[in-house]
Amino acid sequence: MDDKYMAHLKYVKDYLIRNHGMASPNALHPFRSRFQHSIRVLHWCFRLAEGVEGIDHEALYLAAIFHDVGYQGTDNGRHAIRSGKIFHEYAVAQNMDPLLRDKVERLIYAHSNKKLLKAPDIDKELILLLEADLMDEEGAMGVVWDCMAMGNVHANSYAKAYYHIMENSNKEEPNPMVTEKAKAYWDEKKKIVARFAELLADDLMIGSPYFDI
Repeated sequence: MDDKYMAHLKYVKDYLIRNHGMASPNALHPFRSRFQHSIRVLHWCFRLAEGVEGIDHEALYLAAIFHDVGYQGTDNGRHAIRSGKIFHEYAVAQNMDPLLRDKVERLIYAHSNKKLLKAPDIDKELILLLEADLMDEEGAMGVVWDCMAMGNVHANSYAKAYYHIMENSNKEEPNPMVTEKAKAYWDEKKKIVARFAELLADDLMIGSPYFDI
């Protein structure tokens, strides 16, 4: 990773810590780190943008790094607006090119509106940012999330974890992605979860007469 991205990430990490935006406000999800999520979204952007022509990589990667910097405590309904403003102040202090700064701000402001994925004439950079944001914590990570969340409510059986997985990481839903590469990644993630749930159901004898004794 370029050293400049490391410097940007450090700024975001320090900002989140100072403003109580690092940890999830949901008591069931203390394992979620907003900063680690941002790093993973950045890496998903790296993967999805690789080999794609006509992409402003610098704008995309900056937007990924700063897209959630505006999280603060429990008041996060407008975090995208705060994130854009925080980036603006940072970009001005860093003497970034105004055209680049404005483009990154637009991406950050729009990243919470996932409906834009289906909008006509959407910028390629915004498509990739939205896809990367949705991709994180799905698949194998989604299963781990479900199990850790069940642990935090002191679930007293494997079956409760199984049913939680079926209602969350393994729920039926259409593939939300737009680009072919993202669609393939999403399908692979869902296949992993479905296979895991199938094997777990078999191990637990879900549906057998023994399960209900």
